[in-house]
Amino acid sequence: MPYLFDHLDLIKQALRQSPFGLITDVDGTISPTAPTPAQAEVSPLCRQYLSILSEKLALVAAISGRPALEAKNMLQIDKMVYIGNHGLERWSEGHTELVDEAEEYPKVIKAAVKELSRLLAIDGISIEDKGATATIHYRLCPEPELAKEKIHAALKDLAQARHLRIMEGKMAVNLLPPVSINKGTTVLALIRDYQLRGGIYLGDEYTDIDAFRALHSTAGNLAFQGFAIGVTSPEMPEGLVSEADFSLNGVADVERFLQWLSRNAPESG
Repeated sequence: MPYLFDHLDLIKQALRQSPFGLITDVDGTISPTAPTPAQAEVSPLCRQYLSILSEKLALVAAISGRPALEAKNMLQIDKMVYIGNHGLERWSEGHTELVDEAEEYPKVIKAAVKELSRLLAIDGISIEDKGATATIHYRLCPEPELAKEKIHAALKDLAQARHLRIMEGKMAVNLLPPVSINKGTTVLALIRDYQLRGGIYLGDEYTDIDAFRALHSTAGNLAFQGFAIGVTSPEMPEGLVSEADFSLNGVADVERFLQWLSRNAPESG
């Protein structure tokens, strides 16, 4: 991936497209990867610059694998849009709204988590029930690869897993409803709803690749100019390299870029 700071002229050009939007993942992008989800914190500098940008741009949004309320509580920026569970829910007017297609799945997730807690009583494994989705974390396991094998073996024996989509994460395995909504479809919906003519997406994870592809699907649309920016790390998925337009080296680089963006973005309402 070309390094973003070598191509800021292209970002300046895109910023002339108004309305302009900035959409970002949370964990691993504006929040350093932590041993457990509860220990993760958004970079104070990222929060500062996102707050400034939320006053200047037509849209500043966070799309997270976390529940939407968790993402909102981590950032605490009122003018941002918060979308959780990989696009399945949105924080709106003081409450979380789940997409219609996923409404029947929280009970499936809950049953799966209950059974997996019994099957995966292994040191270092934790299972996070996020309502519409669940995540099995194995970062703290003494032998992560062995733990990953045991997780997939347990999922093969799990009746509920036949009704769910299984997706890899960073030292984690995600259980999602088998619906056609993801970060990519969410990005396209935001572009449409906010009538964006330019935009940037920042991400570091498997599920962010859907968002990158969605941006690229707009390439033939002369009314929109957007860039997918991959945030690199030792754990990044291979697909991130091939799908991103530019790269940033970790959260520290994201801080620098958001600072530059907050200084160079014209006000677009």
